[in-house]
Amino acid sequence: MKRKSYNTSEDLVRVQRALMQWSEQVTEFNHVHKGDVGHRIFNGGFGRGYDPSDILYYWEDDNAEIVAFVSIFGWWESFDLQIAPEYRFTDTHKDIFEWCEKATIDFANRIDTVPKELVFEVCTNDTRYKDFVTAQGYKHSKLALVLTEHDLQTFPDVFLPDGFTIRLATGNDLEQLADVHNHSFTNKWNAEIYGKVFNAPHMEREFVVVAHDGRFAAFTNVWHDDINDSILFEPVGTHSDFRRRGIGKALMVHVLKTMQAEQGIQRAYVCHEPPDKNIASGKLYESVGFKVKYHIDEWVRSLTIS
Repeated sequence: MKRKSYNTSEDLVRVQRALMQWSEQVTEFNHVHKGDVGHRIFNGGFGRGYDPSDILYYWEDDNAEIVAFVSIFGWWESFDLQIAPEYRFTDTHKDIFEWCEKATIDFANRIDTVPKELVFEVCTNDTRYKDFVTAQGYKHSKLALVLTEHDLQTFPDVFLPDGFTIRLATGNDLEQLADVHNHSFTNKWNAEIYGKVFNAPHMEREFVVVAHDGRFAAFTNVWHDDINDSILFEPVGTHSDFRRRGIGKALMVHVLKTMQAEQGIQRAYVCHEPPDKNIASGKLYESVGFKVKYHIDEWVRSLTIS
């Protein structure tokens, strides 16, 4: 096998295509969507000053087909390894997993971090993967995320407040996009930095709600898997000045109906933190019609010497 790192946008397209094909083959316990790949690399990476070539690596077989890829998040002391179904739980899987561990530690060291542990995510009910990571020295840590699914059969009645409209964001909206992202989550964006994300090769659609005064009241990025006819919302945010007005709910229903009509999607997904960390997001998605599909746990291997 040959290992390569991200070099051009074609590398991203190829790993996303591989993931979609694997998801079609193995639907059970597959919690990573095509949209997660680019979002984590570019939004997560650019937002912290890192290049995609620092984060994304992939493996090819003798026919130059991608059989595995990993996103290395040294700042989180974690990595996300995806591997073709025919290689799962084999010696090849184990070898690649161990390489990813070392690469994560090396990344952390390069940014002057001394990692105390390595973190890996596994679906709660995926017994085989839990056995696999246990054999690699990992122990269950905590519930990390909840993956929810919408079947697009019914939608709640929603109404935007008077004076609010929904549209697609464009490259002329970078100041407003940075503002709504900052006031929805962490204050880390300006027009220049978010422009790198918005113009990166992973970007598909960003929908925004525009208030009567021209400010962006809410936003969501949407990612389309055309093999499995699904979309992922990642992320969904409402500006702190416009919360509790039903704006986020109206935006999500608008996107679901739009993507169903234009792309023929059959499923939609959105992930959120567990209720003890963020009860509001779960309540929002439930009100739109999303239902829990998987719980996703963190598994941890300690790097400290006791």
